[in-house]
Amino acid sequence: MARRETRQVTFDGLAVPALPYVRTTDGHIVEWDRQRIVNQIVKETKLVETFYGYDGATEEVAQEIALDVENRIKNMGLKSLSGPLIREIVNITLLEKGMVQYRNVSTRVGTPVYDAHLIDVGKGFEAHDNANLQENAETSHKKKADKISKEQYLLQLPPDLADHHLSGEMHIHDLEYFGTRPFCQDWDLRYFFYYGLMPDGNGTKASVAGPAKRAEVAILHAVKALGSAQTNFAGGQGYYNFLTFLAPYMEGMPYEEIKQMVQMFVYEMTQMMVARGGQLVFSSIQLCPGVPTLWQDKPCVYKGKIWDGKSAPKRTYGEFEREVRLLFKAIMEVMLEGDYWGKPFNFPKPEISIEPDFMNEREEFNRNNPDLPTYQELYLMTFELASKFGTPYYDNQLPVYRGAGKGISCYQCCAYQFSAVADKDSDFDKKLYFEDGRHFSMGSWQVVSVNCPRAAYNAEGDDARLFAELKKLMDVAVEIFKIKRRWMDLIRANSRMPFAMQRPKDPNTGERGALAVDLEGLVYTIGVVGVNEMVQHHTGKQMHESKAAFKLAVRAMIEMELYGKELSKKNNMTIALARTPAETTGQRFATADLLDRRYHNFAKAVVKGDREAGLAQLGRSRDLPIYYTNGTHVAPGANVPLTKRMEVEHVFFPIVDGGNIFHIWLGEARPDPRGLMDMAMKLCRNTQIGYFAFTRDITVSLRQFHERGDGKKAISQWTPADLPVKA
Repeated sequence: MARRETRQVTFDGLAVPALPYVRTTDGHIVEWDRQRIVNQIVKETKLVETFYGYDGATEEVAQEIALDVENRIKNMGLKSLSGPLIREIVNITLLEKGMVQYRNVSTRVGTPVYDAHLIDVGKGFEAHDNANLQENAETSHKKKADKISKEQYLLQLPPDLADHHLSGEMHIHDLEYFGTRPFCQDWDLRYFFYYGLMPDGNGTKASVAGPAKRAEVAILHAVKALGSAQTNFAGGQGYYNFLTFLAPYMEGMPYEEIKQMVQMFVYEMTQMMVARGGQLVFSSIQLCPGVPTLWQDKPCVYKGKIWDGKSAPKRTYGEFEREVRLLFKAIMEVMLEGDYWGKPFNFPKPEISIEPDFMNEREEFNRNNPDLPTYQELYLMTFELASKFGTPYYDNQLPVYRGAGKGISCYQCCAYQFSAVADKDSDFDKKLYFEDGRHFSMGSWQVVSVNCPRAAYNAEGDDARLFAELKKLMDVAVEIFKIKRRWMDLIRANSRMPFAMQRPKDPNTGERGALAVDLEGLVYTIGVVGVNEMVQHHTGKQMHESKAAFKLAVRAMIEMELYGKELSKKNNMTIALARTPAETTGQRFATADLLDRRYHNFAKAVVKGDREAGLAQLGRSRDLPIYYTNGTHVAPGANVPLTKRMEVEHVFFPIVDGGNIFHIWLGEARPDPRGLMDMAMKLCRNTQIGYFAFTRDITVSLRQFHERGDGKKAISQWTPADLPVKA
């Protein structure tokens, strides 16, 4: 016979609830109702179908769990209840019943009050993770959102894939945005010069502007487009062929006015504290000193028209060589001057394109325009900027593998290389002529970096096994990419990337225009970290110490590149191998391997940085002063001349086709610009290095508002107000 439940009543005969009232998360106090738990379980566990491909809980299973939860709460004798507490008890019950996937989609994501407070005061979670973040109240808000989002996406990933990330076998970059947006994007300015600007992507919240008719408006549209794009992407935003596409707006304009336009652009880009977390827009612009041959005879696209002789009189970009040269000169002058304090401009990153087109002067043009700077003079200005501030990045398109003249190519985000060529893009010619709004759209969906040293630890000295371990990591990365693709299909179906997916009104036909971003054309990037330590463990020598170690590194990268092409075909996605800007990832991988008893001794022998301090802090902190060398670089602390680094690192550029960089460290020295230029041009002509930068250490006094090193005050005489800001 079933036992009847005893009910307590008042003297007036009113029933007293068997359980306390519940304080809900939406701000109410309600009576206990077991059916709410049933409904919650049935509704929320449907997510396992979306994320894992399993069935959600049935009504019967949910009733059983809810009854169990109710009995537990009764036995606890609690005086008060809240929604979060009930959810915790539900999750414990699910775990005890072995329903891990149900628990993963039913649990809460959040942060302890103490941790949230640390974030508010600029400490705690990832406090030093991003040097580009300006600490402010919005930063705190972003950090809390990041923490919650990272926890959420790791719970939504299949547990085995989440564990690959958590254990340090691989690193999902920008995990906080994994479920909502692509990584980075390089834009074609012609799109905005033809369609105008629709910052929200659909015109419902923001005002919609038609195509710019004046230079000032074109500049502002270029600025705001990148700012708006940041809401739909996790990484940097850039412009390909920036000056050529902008030049028609500057037609006939005096140099002083052109410089004013450029100054406005640079200041706008470095004064919009509107990107994620209240930071500046992480941006870059590809700069050529003249109009590239590919674009000389192509119709201009600006003022809402294609100037092809049909909808507007024929005008080609080749007609605007003067404007391109003056724009280039103006950008260099503005950046050389620095801001009001004399500080360098951090954004947009000037990506200086060194192309065969500009290695020889256009002598006749120069004779007819003696007042205009030559290509050599313009390039020299970039090296003056490199010597003073270390600002420019150099995109070397001279090596044959870069395919100059056969397509378009650019580096972006200080790391990633994107390209489009005629033999791989059936719409290439239509994009050149902007037919039906077709344009170039290059970027990446997602970046996942792999822990190369751990592959070596697992290989136990066997070459074949090493390559197999690396390929196994690539297989896991592809599984993560597949999930990214599936989740992004959901985002697209729910119109959650309006700026990227916008189709503005065509100013001439009145119909919907072309899609802003070719999402199907975005690549998936696999980054390599610690190749130097990988071969060091495997052979006993670092890359610069032994030919055998160097050859093994090259062989491993070739194996990975070939396997990447195989995976691309098999999974219908473009996979690129890259050295990612993953300095904190190198630290994370090294720390993870030291924490794992299986790899501790191996890692201890090869990690770079302050090993003794790192080992002393192990277990007390995750922010250890140790790291694995990034990408395919020679270890930063290796006692080798620059020529040796060049000799080793340049070999990897044609292999690591998704992006790589060669660093030339200047320290606090300010070398002769002509000397830098001579060295750089030899590097461009005689090596495979496709991308490089001169990096300077600059210290700015916040009290005296100038760069240190001018002899105004010795460091020994600094006061706390003189604390430096590193650039």
